[in-house]
Amino acid sequence: MRRLSLPFLPGPWIIALIAGLTVVRLIVAARSGLVFDEAYYRLWALAPAFGYYDHAPMVAWWIAAGHALIGDTTLGARLLAVLSAGLGSLLLWRTAALLFDAKVADRAVLFFNAMLVVGVGSVVITPDIPSVFFWGLTLWALAELKASGNGKWWLVVGLAAGLGLLSKYSGVFIGLGILLWLILDPDQRHWFAKWQTWAGGALAILLFAPVFLWNVQHDYVSFAKQLGRTAADEFRPDHVLELVAVQWLLMTPLVGAFALYGLVAAFPSLWCKRQSGEALLLATSLPFLSYLLLHALHDRVNGNWPAPLMPALAMVGAAVAGGMRFPRLTRMAAPTGYLIAAIAFVEILHPFLPVAPDRNPAMLTHGWMELGDTLIAKQKETGTAWIATATYEETGALSFALRGKAEVVQINERVRYGFLPPPDPALIRQPALFMDWEAEGEAFLASHRACYGTAERLGTVDRSYQGTLIERFVLYRLTDVKIGPAVYDRKADPSACAG
Repeated sequence: MRRLSLPFLPGPWIIALIAGLTVVRLIVAARSGLVFDEAYYRLWALAPAFGYYDHAPMVAWWIAAGHALIGDTTLGARLLAVLSAGLGSLLLWRTAALLFDAKVADRAVLFFNAMLVVGVGSVVITPDIPSVFFWGLTLWALAELKASGNGKWWLVVGLAAGLGLLSKYSGVFIGLGILLWLILDPDQRHWFAKWQTWAGGALAILLFAPVFLWNVQHDYVSFAKQLGRTAADEFRPDHVLELVAVQWLLMTPLVGAFALYGLVAAFPSLWCKRQSGEALLLATSLPFLSYLLLHALHDRVNGNWPAPLMPALAMVGAAVAGGMRFPRLTRMAAPTGYLIAAIAFVEILHPFLPVAPDRNPAMLTHGWMELGDTLIAKQKETGTAWIATATYEETGALSFALRGKAEVVQINERVRYGFLPPPDPALIRQPALFMDWEAEGEAFLASHRACYGTAERLGTVDRSYQGTLIERFVLYRLTDVKIGPAVYDRKADPSACAG
């Protein structure tokens, strides 16, 4: 139990680094606009619930908490995301110090914050950010359990794992990983006979029970949507190489190289060093890693999906880096990541890279407020009472830009909005200003002809940044628009306007 004598917090320079990075992220979070998914999740936060069509509810709860603290602003939406990266870094240090030593812990914090998922990703609030935080919190509780032998830590493990399940359904994999660790490590098998172990598992299930019950009451729509991604249609092993390459780059090249090498180097610990820190990290990661690799054999793995593995990867990378023969590469790894993050932050705030505006992710956040002002003027000019949209991206972005000024309602995919009160029928009976991307607007209206009476084309409007065109939208004046109820029914056509 020697490592219990370690301080709970890192040294002053690590704390100063975490504090400085947190301040920078808060500034970027406050001064940049919401991306599409963030703006959509902001709508969830207006009506916190135990379930939503797309995901588990934690992201909505975090945004709602930020709104309660500092208001319905970009920083309000992102506040807990940024703070979780700082707190998560402190817990990561303690975890790595318990599993390895203080030097590895220092390096793990440097590596973790250099990864783009944390360094840049934490200024964007998505379900991945609370998922990463609670996955890391679970690893911390397991490290405390391993070091102390105190069964009460199982209650913290259960709490953290349950909150992880409330963040993303992929949190179930760390539960499987804990089971695998208990089986593999002979020193931990005795926990199967202890009540605290089962109490921790029961606590995790209890925390997740409201989400399960919500799905039962709403035709399992959220479970069905997420599980639908597991269907295998074709054999595409090339996606495995893509998965590895994308994650290597997202961790930044040098940190990613150490992390991936550390992951591979940790495998022998499963049979020859089963009591080691590497074995705990690999065992708890292996079920989720296996799922991602199996999924990649038939379909693309989105770059954000492996995000919960980043705390473990930062630690195994930091552990192996200390023994490498190339100390200069070790010293350069984290600074290289911070340099990439700094460039990304500048690009987010003031795009300058030679990338086409409509293909530049940094441009997603710019020009919406100005576009909103243009639409308000168009409403007055055309006598329309509300804004009609065709996608959740447009709906979320315009709802934030026009909050308090105009009602924005998506005509189709009403299943997405069951958490909101139905639109005012008196408002919907009035003419609507319909907006959609220029290349898609005509086709959308043609395929949804039953959803409106007449459609008069009004021209186009642009979303721009400092005079640079980002994208163009087409406008129509619609009459007799039909908006169906937001029915949670897996058999219903999700694209239909009438539910």
